[in-house]
Amino acid sequence: ERDENVISAVEGITDKLDNPDLEVTNRIKWLAWWDIDETTPAAELFKATYGIPATGADPSREGRIFDYYNVAYGDRYTKLAAMITADDSPDLFPFEALDFPYGVLQRKYQPIDEIIDLNSPKWAATKDLMEMYKLNGRYYCAFYEISMNNLMYYKKSNIEDIGADNPRELFDAGKWDWDAFLDISRKWQQSGDDKYCLDGFNPENDILLSTGVPMVGNDGTKLYSNLHTNELESAINLLVTLQQENLRYPRHELNGWGVNAPAWASDNVLFYANGGTWIFEDMNSDCLGRYILKGNMYDDVEVVPMPKAPFADKYYITLKQDSLMWCVGSKNPNGVAAWMDCCVTAAQDPEVREAGKKQAKEKFKWSDYNLDFIYSLTALDGTSPVTPVVDFKGGLGTVSDGSACQNPIQSLTNMVYLAGESFTELRATHEAAINAAIDEINAAIGA
Repeated sequence: ERDENVISAVEGITDKLDNPDLEVTNRIKWLAWWDIDETTPAAELFKATYGIPATGADPSREGRIFDYYNVAYGDRYTKLAAMITADDSPDLFPFEALDFPYGVLQRKYQPIDEIIDLNSPKWAATKDLMEMYKLNGRYYCAFYEISMNNLMYYKKSNIEDIGADNPRELFDAGKWDWDAFLDISRKWQQSGDDKYCLDGFNPENDILLSTGVPMVGNDGTKLYSNLHTNELESAINLLVTLQQENLRYPRHELNGWGVNAPAWASDNVLFYANGGTWIFEDMNSDCLGRYILKGNMYDDVEVVPMPKAPFADKYYITLKQDSLMWCVGSKNPNGVAAWMDCCVTAAQDPEVREAGKKQAKEKFKWSDYNLDFIYSLTALDGTSPVTPVVDFKGGLGTVSDGSACQNPIQSLTNMVYLAGESFTELRATHEAAINAAIDEINAAIGA
């Protein structure tokens, strides 16, 4: 349902678009595993400026901005490649860090700076992030907004019951670190039977990045390995502690490797981690949203970022960089340029941002305490207390293939964290293949 406050807010910023006179006659072809919400500030700004595209391939999408091509998550790259080969390319595809730079080198995406002026002041706030994804002087990722991708959800009442310090208050005081996290986790474990401190979508990766040092970095011209750094060794030691003391939720043993939102809802797990705002808003069975709604927990749930490494100078976290990839073979560059401009313009405007926040509170029942805090973390005006760090370990092709249950890259952390395997032995087993993948990608970048 369209929001009148959002519609009103965007009416005053149509003149802030770089190319408000672009002609967009065709709906934008969008291939993904979710449909784009066309009631957001960006969508309303697009409608107010460019109108509704007159034509598209799908008659059922009349009156919409996008033609939506649904694909199962596990089939997404195969479908994208098939559409490109058949000269039926989508215009846009979701950005995923795990497909960068590999997807670029497979000729799936083209440089977005061909149709967007990324030197425009409106892109300045995310330029540092875009530099991290630069290849041979070209930009493929136009980051128009950032969002939290590793929030830790917990119940305030559970923290109070064990007499521990509230993580959010510790964060505000600059004291939310690994030591504080372990102290709370041990108190929770001792409070009853079958009590685990941590579950979620691979939180071990975010523990590693809280050091500020990625496993695989990118200097703009080449990738490089950090498999032997002191920072990585320290993070591995924390993962070993979580496994040996049985503090982490053993999802590989108790839930078929799957995350367990019901265990968090029933107070077997204290922190549900490495989830963005979507796990609060989504009502699917593996998300917290449906359980929070069912138990009417809205006043009890609080969020905090991952704790920082005690030796780190900042709160380093992995952020979700919101962008879309311009696909090779796209036939609607005007539509792509217009949509990306609407996204960044709406995201940067204070009044529109406030209207979007109000919309989220009303639609998803966010408390002011939580959503105002999340918005402060993702502010792009230099006031955010967190610093993004990017790991390119997911974009190494076959050694980081997300469809494999245990690829070499993933096993380096999750098999230590979950199963107690030796990191030293895992590194010795897989390092040659990882280095070969890095060398192959660097050669392709150079070419």
